[in-house]
Amino acid sequence: IRSAFSNDKQLESQLFSAIHDYNQEKSDLAVKKLEKLRNECHNSDDIYAVTCFTALCLDDLGIYEAAARQYKAALNLYPNTTLASNLGICLERLGDQQGAIDAYHYASQIDPKNAYPHNNLAQLYVRTGEYESAIDSAKLAVAMNSKMYQAYSALAISYAMLGDMDAYEKYYRQAVANGSDGRKIKAFIKALDP
Repeated sequence: IRSAFSNDKQLESQLFSAIHDYNQEKSDLAVKKLEKLRNECHNSDDIYAVTCFTALCLDDLGIYEAAARQYKAALNLYPNTTLASNLGICLERLGDQQGAIDAYHYASQIDPKNAYPHNNLAQLYVRTGEYESAIDSAKLAVAMNSKMYQAYSALAISYAMLGDMDAYEKYYRQAVANGSDGRKIKAFIKALDP
């Protein structure tokens, strides 16, 4: 939240109250408080905090188009890998695959050492059947975070779908060793290729 409303303790308290509501899964109440605060913003830190938390609340409420607009507005103020990844997830939910891909690539540009944008890309590519692209993205993710079971799962699924059973077994074992549920991987593959 940077230094949002730091010059006005009453407004700062209202921001913290909205954040508390968000953390208590009362996103609808938080949005109302944040919208009132929007009129009190005097600098970019104020605007960023209100916009960022509004995006998170709208996303939780399933109001994805509005959430995407708020994520984009927040990113225009201060680039942030997590917000860019959240934007990608939001755009996926809206069916905008290319927008999601662009958001994940942007997230990886903001923080090139962050494995999550690459994992998010791998997951998207698995869901869309682009297994070679999924492999490329998942390998980047595990190179940055060797414990990322989601990326190992994407590798296992992708190799299975491409018919490379040796690679499937290798990555399946790594996925399970790092915390993935092996039954879910097998069920996912069976659902794709009965």
